Amino acid sequence: MSALLEQLAPEAALAEDRYADIRRRAHQRLMQHGFPDLKTEAWKYTSLRLLEKRELGSGQGESAGAPEALPFAADVIHFDGGVLRNPPAELPTGVRLEPLDPAELVNVDYGDRAGAMAWLNLARFEQAWRLVIESTLERPLVLALTMPAGFATAVHPRLRIDVATGAEAVLIEQQHDEGAGLVNIVEDIELQRGARLRHVIHRRNAESIWVQRTRVSVSADADYRCHALELAGRLVRQDLAVHLLEQGANGEIDGVAFIDSGQHVDWHTAIDHEVGHTTSREAFRIMADGSGVGVFNGRIHIQRGADDSHSDLNTANLLLSDKARINIKPELEIYAEEVTASHGATIGQLEDSALFYLRTRGLPTEDAMALLKFGFAAAPLETAEPEVVRNWLIEELQAVL
Repeated sequence: MSALLEQLAPEAALAEDRYADIRRRAHQRLMQHGFPDLKTEAWKYTSLRLLEKRELGSGQGESAGAPEALPFAADVIHFDGGVLRNPPAELPTGVRLEPLDPAELVNVDYGDRAGAMAWLNLARFEQAWRLVIESTLERPLVLALTMPAGFATAVHPRLRIDVATGAEAVLIEQQHDEGAGLVNIVEDIELQRGARLRHVIHRRNAESIWVQRTRVSVSADADYRCHALELAGRLVRQDLAVHLLEQGANGEIDGVAFIDSGQHVDWHTAIDHEVGHTTSREAFRIMADGSGVGVFNGRIHIQRGADDSHSDLNTANLLLSDKARINIKPELEIYAEEVTASHGATIGQLEDSALFYLRTRGLPTEDAMALLKFGFAAAPLETAEPEVVRNWLIEELQAVL
C-alpha cells in the first residue's frame, strides 16, 4: 500500500492553518500504520486496491448544483462537492453551525491500521464543522452531500453533531454521487441526557469510493435510532458505532442495502453497552443481484458490570443471482451475567413456492419478483419516523425495485 500512501497522503500537501499541527500528527499515525489490506480483520472482505488505480486530485472540485428536492418541508445544509461553499443564511431556531474548535481534535485516536481512513481524514480535511441542535425541531434537518458527474478528487468532510439535553430532531443525510472520486467522511454525534435523534442515511452512488465513519455517544435516557437506505455504488464502506454511556440509553439501527453488478457495499456496525440498564436493537437486510458483493458485520458488546442490558441483532439477506456474494458476521461479546442478548443471521434466495403462488394469481414474473423483494426489503424502513420520511424512503425503495 506504499503507492496509495504516496498518492493520498503526500506530506508536502498538508495545509497550513489553525489545524496544521493536528494534521501533521494524523499524517504521522497514518504513515506508521499504513492502509488496511485483506489481512486486516475488519477489512478482510473489502479491498482498497481500486483506489490505487485512480489518479485523484484534491481540494474543491466543481459544483454539483442543488440537491434533489424532497417531498416534504425540511431545512437543508448543502455540502456541494463535499464542501460547504455557501453556509445557509438562516437556520431554524435552536440550530447553530460553526467551525469546529481544534481543541476537540487534539486527543482523537482511531487505533491502528483498521482506522487508517479516519487518520487520512484527520490529515487531509479542509473544513471541520460543529452542528448544534439546542431544542426540538419542528421539521427534518437535511445534510445534503452531492458530488457532480465530473467529480474525480478526494474530499474529506468532517462534522460533529451535538444534540442538547431534552432536544429532539430528525436528521437526514442525503448523499448523492455521480462522479468517480473519493469521499472520506468522519462524523461524531453526541446525544445529551434525554435527547432523541432520528438519523436517516439515504445514499445513492455512482463510481466514487465512499467511506464513512460515524461514532454516536448516547447519554442517560437518550434515544438514538438510525434508518439507512443504501442504494449501493462502486465501493461503499460504512462504519457505525453506537456507545451507550449511561443508564436508560437506547440505540437502534435499521437498514437495507440493494447491490447490483459491479457494486460493493460493506457495513460494519457496533453497539457498545458500557453500563447496565441500557437497550439496543439492530435489523439489517442486504439484497445482492448480478455480481454484486455485500458485507455486513454487526457487533454487540456488553461490558463487564453492564448488568440488566438488553440487545437483539438480526440480519437477513437475499442472493438474487448465482454470481452475487454476501458475507455476514454477527458478533455478541458479553462480559455481564444478568443480560438478555440474541442474534440471528440468514442468507437465502427468493422462494419458488411464493413466486409460483403470485404467478397463479395473474402477476407477471417480473412484477411478482419485485413484490417479493419489496416485501423483504421494506421491513427495516417501516419503523422510520415521522410518517412523511417513512413514506419517502419506501417510495425510493420501490423505485429501485
